[in-house]
Amino acid sequence: MKILNTFVFFGLVLAACSRPSITEEEAFKLIAASKGYPQMLSYQVYTKDAEDGRLIMDAGLVKEGLATVARDHKTGENQKPIIEFTEAGKAFLLPADKGQLSSVQKVKIAEEVIDSIVAIQINEQQKTAVVTYTSKYTNVNPFSRLDKKDYTQVKKHEVTLLYTKDGWTLK
Repeated sequence: MKILNTFVFFGLVLAACSRPSITEEEAFKLIAASKGYPQMLSYQVYTKDAEDGRLIMDAGLVKEGLATVARDHKTGENQKPIIEFTEAGKAFLLPADKGQLSSVQKVKIAEEVIDSIVAIQINEQQKTAVVTYTSKYTNVNPFSRLDKKDYTQVKKHEVTLLYTKDGWTLK
């Protein structure tokens, strides 16, 4: 009888171990690694463009001391930039991409990070899991006013994970 109980116990342990399961922490780490969180959001400022100069002024970045805009610029004069960044504004500048024009300056506006795992629905027959999670924006700075996006909003996402012999992967 004791041997039978031992076999039943090990049978239950093996059955429990073979079921695919994933914790919120594991799902969080897998999604963050696969999707590249935190994601840096940037905006391209064309430093020789009068329209971008107007956007910089309308966003209040000149008043805040983050940039200066030359107002005496004449049409067709594109040798020198209209927009220049102050020392305070330079803290938000990003390095240029390879092959990027010298008149284009990328500025950091925010970071998108995973906020929380809302739900995990596991389908044991198909060995998949649908994970619902939310993301939010952090480190939102004054340059975010150049982009017409609501950075206070929490976004809802859904991803499907696949259980393989190596563990869970993003489908």
